[in-house]
Order: sequence, then structure tokens, then C-alpha cells
Amino acid sequence: MPFSWSLANTLRAAELVLLLGGLGVWVATGAHLGLTQTSLVTMKRDEVTGIDYPERRPGFVAGIEVPLGTAAGAILFALLSLAAERRRPAP
Repeated sequence: MPFSWSLANTLRAAELVLLLGGLGVWVATGAHLGLTQTSLVTMKRDEVTGIDYPERRPGFVAGIEVPLGTAAGAILFALLSLAAERRRPAP
């Protein structure tokens, strides 16, 4: 049976791309188990007084909601692909 790009197969491919993309972004930015951070805190030491102080700088670390959100989207695509397959008439 030759492979054809039906609606169900397209949705399954989109689900795989979405899931792997979300996991890839999460792992590439640090796999942070908290919420997404848009600034990073580093500790600096004042040379004169020797006191440590926090310094914020721009940055991005994807939180756990990124892979969970893309997994939810992938589940939605999977359910839609099952519904599209059931509607398809048998040849």
C-alpha cells in the first residue's frame, strides 16, 4: 500500500514536529523545571567592599510549560487525526 498524505497523516506529522520542537527548545535552553525566565540573575562581588550582589541580565530559559504545552497540542493533533481517519471512507 503506497503512502499518501491524507489529512490524518499530515496531522500525525505535525504532531511529531510540534512535540519534538517543544522538547528541543526546552532542552536547548536549559531544561528548567520551573516557569519560563526572561532574565538571568548572576551574583557579582563589589571590588571595594567585598559584598556580593545580584545582577540581572537579559536571557531566556524555557520552563516546564513549554514541553507540557506542546505535548497538549500534540495530543490535540493526535485526536484530530483519529477523527479524520474515522471520517475517511474505505476505498
